[in-house]
Amino acid sequence: MTTAIDAPEQPAGHAPMGVLGATAVVAGSMIGSGVYLLPATFGPLGSISILGWGAATAAALAIGGMFASLGAAAPEARGMAGYVQAGLGRFAGVLTTVMYWSLCWFGNVAIALAVAGYAAFFAPPLASAGPRLAVTLAAIWISILACWVGPRLVARIEGLTLLVGLAPVVLAATLGWLAFDPHVFQASWNPQGLGVGAALRGSALVAFWAFLGVESAAAVAGVVRDPARNVARATLAGVLLAAVIYIAACTALMGLMPAIQLARSSAPFADAARVLMGFGGAAVIALCALARAAGCLTGWTLVVSETTRSAADQGAFPEVFRTRPGERSSLRNLLAAGLLMSAVAAATVTPELGDQFGRLANVAVLLSLYCYVLAGASLIRLAPRPLPVILALAGMGASALLVVTAPREDLLWSLAPVVAGAALYLPLRRRRS
Repeated sequence: MTTAIDAPEQPAGHAPMGVLGATAVVAGSMIGSGVYLLPATFGPLGSISILGWGAATAAALAIGGMFASLGAAAPEARGMAGYVQAGLGRFAGVLTTVMYWSLCWFGNVAIALAVAGYAAFFAPPLASAGPRLAVTLAAIWISILACWVGPRLVARIEGLTLLVGLAPVVLAATLGWLAFDPHVFQASWNPQGLGVGAALRGSALVAFWAFLGVESAAAVAGVVRDPARNVARATLAGVLLAAVIYIAACTALMGLMPAIQLARSSAPFADAARVLMGFGGAAVIALCALARAAGCLTGWTLVVSETTRSAADQGAFPEVFRTRPGERSSLRNLLAAGLLMSAVAAATVTPELGDQFGRLANVAVLLSLYCYVLAGASLIRLAPRPLPVILALAGMGASALLVVTAPREDLLWSLAPVVAGAALYLPLRRRRS
């Protein structure tokens, strides 16, 4: 799970990146720790969930095309809220800021849950609800402490864990196919006897969790050579590359382990590695996933804190959250983020890890989709020409189709930040007046 925030300025004296570099940005922003628990979430549905991957990939391509056009229509905009505010005004920009901020801490809890899940590989009692919550909370507050020490520590943690985090996914996407059993895959095809429509509704939304960050090429358009052509190409190539890796990895797992085992697994990639390499190899994979999830959580905790500060500086959040640029992350902002994430972790706990992860991922995805719909509407206002309008409608339509697949409870969870954003804007507007 990764979503770009600000588009960097073109550095003086540095050559802009080409289509390959921009493709790496898009794929790299999506390929991360978010996939570590998806096979367990798909387990109850069975291998028919591959249909959800197809739908999510198509939606990501449509939304990516929309952002490629939006980046050209609003080249000076910075981040998701900047794109929306450029076409729809201040209120829509504030609302987008609140929704983006909220999806960050819902997503962070999902990443912390991955830490707990892979820790349970080494200590199975941690997989039960109470101990799992304790480990999730510990991961959250350790990341808060790391961010309080400073951004340099966060950067070092991210750098150290980045490459090792790819090992579980790459191993499953390659070596996993050597032991793939088509009989296991077929036997797990549809254990609930769902129709195609129901299977899509149960899998497409959470599968899109893996594609958060699809707008990254548009966000860095300022440092891309010939952005009018290369941003769209990079978006298409990056989405397809991420889709191939994700689908290959998750499908391989469905041919290694029966659906019921995946559904009960707290560390599906490690459990699959046990089939291939025994406990020793599985322990290495679990450690890689654990380390990367912890590193990713630390980085995204800093993102939450900095988003809070940036929003306060822009007048979207109360002034109490403001800090000076370059100042060490405000303890007040970090504590607020920690308390919010802890409350969400406690409120969403379920007996099965996959169910809790699905709820958190769905809410984060829904909040991102609301932002995408507003971004599409902004594009129509900014560039009312046939091609941009078609791309905007395609992106908005794909987002809306994913939204209607959401369970009712997840929709209610996701609407709370929308209401809060609207309520927050009114007193801030009065104060400025």
